[in-house]
Amino acid sequence: MDDVRDRLGRCFALAFPKLDPSQYATANAQNVSEWDSVAQLTLLTLIGEEFQMEIDFEEFEHANSFEALVQALHIQ
Repeated sequence: MDDVRDRLGRCFALAFPKLDPSQYATANAQNVSEWDSVAQLTLLTLIGEEFQMEIDFEEFEHANSFEALVQALHIQ
C-alpha cells in the first residue's frame, strides 16, 4: 500500500470498526451496511484530520468508495 492508502485505511478503521482491513480496497457505500450519510460525514471528517486538509464536502460527495477516495486524495 502506498502512503495515501495506508492513511485512508486508518480513517476507515475508525469510521467502520467492524470492517476487516482486507475489505477496505473493495469497500463502498453499497457493500458496507454501516456506510450511511452520517458515516460518510464522519469518514470525511477523519480524512480531513488525517491529511490535514479542509474537506469540501460537495467535492467529495460522489467519493463513496475506498478507491474513489484514493483517487480524490491523489488529485488534492
